[in-house]
Order: sequence, then structure tokens, then C-alpha cells
Amino acid sequence: MMSFAAAALACLLPLAAAAPQGGGDPAKPGLLTPAERSTLRDKLAKFMLEDAEYSTTTDKERDKAARAREKAKEAFDAEWRKAEKKGNVLASMPDIRGIFENCFLLKAPSKTVGTHWNEKSKLTQMEYSYYLPKTYKANVPHLSMWLLPGRATADPASAFAKASEYFSATWDKSPLAGEAIFHIPNPIAGMEFDPIPDFGREADDAEEQRRITWMWGTYAETLNAFNVDRGRLFLDCGRGNCGFGLRFVSMFPDRFAGVILREPVAVDGLRLGSMAGVPVLMIKTAATAAAVDALRQRIEELAAGSVTVIDAVGEYPHKDLAPKLEEWIRSKRRNPLPTKVVVEPNHDKFNNAFWVDIVVADRLVNAAADKKPRLECSADRAANRITVKSVGIERFTIFLNDDLIDLDKEFTIVVNEKAITEKRSRSFRDMRENVIVRSDWELLFPVRYNVAVPK
Repeated sequence: MMSFAAAALACLLPLAAAAPQGGGDPAKPGLLTPAERSTLRDKLAKFMLEDAEYSTTTDKERDKAARAREKAKEAFDAEWRKAEKKGNVLASMPDIRGIFENCFLLKAPSKTVGTHWNEKSKLTQMEYSYYLPKTYKANVPHLSMWLLPGRATADPASAFAKASEYFSATWDKSPLAGEAIFHIPNPIAGMEFDPIPDFGREADDAEEQRRITWMWGTYAETLNAFNVDRGRLFLDCGRGNCGFGLRFVSMFPDRFAGVILREPVAVDGLRLGSMAGVPVLMIKTAATAAAVDALRQRIEELAAGSVTVIDAVGEYPHKDLAPKLEEWIRSKRRNPLPTKVVVEPNHDKFNNAFWVDIVVADRLVNAAADKKPRLECSADRAANRITVKSVGIERFTIFLNDDLIDLDKEFTIVVNEKAITEKRSRSFRDMRENVIVRSDWELLFPVRYNVAVPK
């Protein structure tokens, strides 16, 4: 699975628990008290911070960092052993969620909150802006908006608005701006977004990589510096990039609580299967009515009830609709663990979602329309069964926890109607490393299972 920073770089470039008794029933309240979970979370966060410091130090500072890391690890291990006297904490998802929640320690911001700041990404040298609300606190996860500036005018040849100007035209001085973090990548001159690339052409593929780098390479800076609530991140797309926004969310569907399309366009050649269940809000005008109706039909066929349409008020970018948009935003939160996951790639390199990761598959450009790679995985905890439908895929990985199935028991994996029975041990280390790699404390999987699709 790919982290935020790793996704950008790709474009450029023992803690195991072993107590025997179970505790994975999601209906159970957990084994630990809130105070015990909090203590473990504090010690885990300290260890993860020291571990990150150690991984980036060299020469004389490395020995000092190693000692700090070992001290923090010993403190967490001691607390963990104490907790395990109550039972198998690693099998108790309420406890695991409480221990990992908000586990990344961050410093207070160095710049004034309630102010719009322009920056340049250290990773990519691309420009972006961010806005921290006056209420920002480094130890509190905040609702966050990833805002893509649209074109300044309806002329398809017009330039995209600058980040600061677009923020002023959309969310500035709104109630949402009083509590949300805003990340706004500054559009690159001459870059187009909505036309669906022909990945059989090297130039198209390279340009799409550049767009994705523009997105992740700037957002990684905001994510690493500020306390973004992983379950309340929204993508707000403007004129000239709504098609790209859908394409981007289809590549990374597990990152977003919802996507806003201020001027939707037709995306007839785009596969939308991976977006099943991602809430979408579209603003409808006379000019966009046909595109909105077509999109609503396609997305609702994937997941009924996931689309909201609002009639336009005033001129684009429809700042007068901010209260309605905000009401919709506040009603949404990402489901980090859907029992059914579809991965229907639009790009060969970005093909994982939630607890499913395609490892080896046919190339999209070479596959016939009905043979393009697609993976559908469903978890049935009552039957302790994972059912998989696979097309054009050779190998894939699934990540499991005790919310999806009972890992104390044998479970069944059915791939294209061929069943096998398995048993896997939970690993705290693997779960922690996955949280770090994905920079997401809600994606908690103590078991990783690799599957070869039967011929």
C-alpha cells in the first residue's frame, strides 16, 4: 500500500501479541478502560515519533536517536504487557482503534493561524497554499478541505485561478473556514486536467504522472505538518478539473469522505467502480445538466444514495451555496472499513483501496474492455468468509482485522468460486508499519494475506 508521500515519489521517483483468548466481536466494548487506551496511545505516539527521528538521523546524532527510540519502545512494550493481562488486546478492535487514534505527534504551527500562507513543496518544488483556522490545535484532528482552483472564466482557454484568489472566491470567511484546514495546490501554467489521458501514449502518461505529483507532492507537506482528520478529508473541484477530480478519487478512493464538483463534465471513458460508496455532491446549472444527470445515474448504479445534486445559485464558483455545501460536508465521514471493496483501476500504478491491493495484473492498455483488471472483495464476518471476484489479475493482497472476520478462527477465502481455508496470526508490528506507510490511523490491519488467483 502506498503512503501520501510515496504516491508522489512513485511519480518521481517485536511487538506481536500472542494471548490465546479472543475478543474480536465488534459488538463487544473492548477490554481496556478509556484511561488505559489513552496511556497506550501516548506511549505509542512517542515511540512512533522517536522511530521516525531515528530513521532520518545520521552520524553522531544516530546513537542518541537510537537510545531515545529504544527507551520509548520499552515504555510502550511494558504498558502493552500490562494491558494483555486483561486478554488479547490485539483481537479487540475497539481497543486497537482507541490506541491508534490520532497517534502522530505534531508541533504547533510556526506561522499565524487564521491566515492564508503560500509555500513551495520541498519534495517537488511545486507551489501550494494552506489555511489554518484560528481554532487550530496541533493535538486535535481537524476537518480538512483539498481545494482545486478552477478556471477564472468560462473560456476553456482561460488560466486557472491562483490558490489565494480561489480560496477568497469560495470558502474565505465562511463558518467552515473557522474550523477546517484548507490545502490548495497552485495550478501549474499550461497544465490541463479534465481530458482523459491515453495511457498508450508516453506523453499522456508522463503528463498524468505530473498531475498526480502536483497533488500528492504538495499535500504531503500539509499532511505531515498539520493534524488532518483522516476520516474527514474532502476534495472540492472547480471549473476545468472536475473530471480530473473524479479520476483522482477513483485512484485513491479510501482517502476521501466526499468529493464536490462545482462544474461537472462528462467522463464517459472513466471507470467509476472504485468510487462505489464515496459521497459525491454536484452543483447543477443549465449548462451542466446533461453531465450531472449522466454522472448521477452511473454513480447511483454503483451505490444508491451516494449522490447529492444542488441547483446553482449565483455565478460560478457559487459562493452563495457555501452554507448548503457545509451542511453536506458536516453530514459525511469516511467509512474506513467497508465490507465490500471494488478496485477498478484507471491507472496501472494506483490500484489499491481500503483493505485490498492489486499486486500483479494485466496492463490496462493491452486488455479488452471486458477483460480489464477488476477486483471485488466482500467480507462476511458471520460466515467468516471473504468472497473475491477477479478479472485480469494474477496476484493480490488483502488486509484483515477482527471487524472483517474473526481471526481467532479459520476463515475461508473464495476466489472466483474456488475456496481455500486459512488461519493467520495477528502482528502488531505489521499493523503499526502499515499505519506509518499510509499515514492513516484508521486503517488498522494486523493480518496481511497474499493471494495467487487460481487459473
